[in-house]
Amino acid sequence: MEIIRSNFKSNLHKVYQAIEEADFFAIDGEFSGISDGPSVTTLTNGFDTPEERYQKLKKKERYIVVSKVDEEERKRREQQKHAKEQEELNDAVGFSRVIHAIANSGKLIIGHNMLLDVMHTVHQFCCPLPEDLNEFKEMTTSVFPKLLDTKLMASTQPFKDIINNTSLAELEKRLKEAPFNPPKVESAEGFPSYDTASEQLHEAGYDAYITGLCFISMTNYLGSFLSPPKNHVPASSKLIEPFINKLFLMRVMDIPYLNLEGPDLQPKRDHVLHVTFPKEWKTSDLYQLFSAFGNIQVSWIDDTSAFVSLSQPEQVQIAVNTSKYAESYRIQTYAEYVGKKHEEKQIKRKWPEDSWKEIERKRLNQCISCALQNHYYCTKSPTATSTGRKRKLSLSQAEAGSEARETSDLEFEQTDSCAEPPTEGRKKTKKFKKMKKDLSAAGSISDSSAKLFEVPDTW
Repeated sequence: MEIIRSNFKSNLHKVYQAIEEADFFAIDGEFSGISDGPSVTTLTNGFDTPEERYQKLKKKERYIVVSKVDEEERKRREQQKHAKEQEELNDAVGFSRVIHAIANSGKLIIGHNMLLDVMHTVHQFCCPLPEDLNEFKEMTTSVFPKLLDTKLMASTQPFKDIINNTSLAELEKRLKEAPFNPPKVESAEGFPSYDTASEQLHEAGYDAYITGLCFISMTNYLGSFLSPPKNHVPASSKLIEPFINKLFLMRVMDIPYLNLEGPDLQPKRDHVLHVTFPKEWKTSDLYQLFSAFGNIQVSWIDDTSAFVSLSQPEQVQIAVNTSKYAESYRIQTYAEYVGKKHEEKQIKRKWPEDSWKEIERKRLNQCISCALQNHYYCTKSPTATSTGRKRKLSLSQAEAGSEARETSDLEFEQTDSCAEPPTEGRKKTKKFKKMKKDLSAAGSISDSSAKLFEVPDTW
């Protein structure tokens, strides 16, 4: 049946039952790009690191339209805004029960190019996305212990050589042909629109549906490599373990996925140059500049900088040397670029911390100075008023002592330049960690991974 806003509450028990009976879940949020801001194509770069890509996808730009209205119109708009917010809150609270039920099940969740889907789901229904990528990984795997991206799966051996196009629509068509054996699915009565013969692409429910079909077809194909071969491979099979918790990274040349369970790939990029140049330059100018170096690839960063990858790494130093005496442009190796960027980041991180400590020291000195001043006036004051001033001195001393202890504790906590105050996200992560342990104890997939198929370390 179709679950919509009007019948959600009355049919929630059926949703719970479906979650209980399901072998896996296929999701699609229909997020074609970054909400409320520039497109993914505009923001992303072919040489983004996983950390940079995460920050770009997390970033949202908001636009405010200012208009002049009278008092009555203002009140009317305020009422409409409040009613809409209340409605959205009720819907969000209601659907969060479904998300939590899926999370508690510990079952496999399937998506196609699903990084944005995961980020939006975590942010909207669990807790705000953390600033740090590693925190995001920990939080995500605590909420959803097992994720699988069919776009990455289709881009990896043994599928890579027999699947040319991994877009969802083309993948679904290819998996209907040999050597694949697509599952036979009968649509529920009254729901003919989910028949794959009549495509409903970019409708979230339909896209999730065919994502699930693609997963079944590819998983069953893995069974043909077993001895004896198996026609049906369940979602709990060890054959799919190499693809678990690796999310496809779109338009990154040499890092195909974000690894949720460990460090990400770190390609050498010793053939890549970072080039800065005047704002007026175009791609043709860069091709002209590097015309002596054969085939190149240009990945723009902003209006005045880009990455240029050469076909032969041994030519990199020659290219760098050519820019030593150039006035309008500068060329440096990728390693030099990353090193300088890291230094700038460390300086920015250290400056606020040192400034904060200096402010605390000044505040402590002021408190001590104030206490000494009170003590001086108290000892010089007449006997008749000494009692009241002694009480004041006692309070000032207590505050100064308390301030000193608090400042000392805070400085101790900030000894590590990378230390951060505990966030709400971390608190929730601990909560979900416990849930994850319980799920593992209940019978999760074994730690031993299948050796038949491996997601490669290099692409």
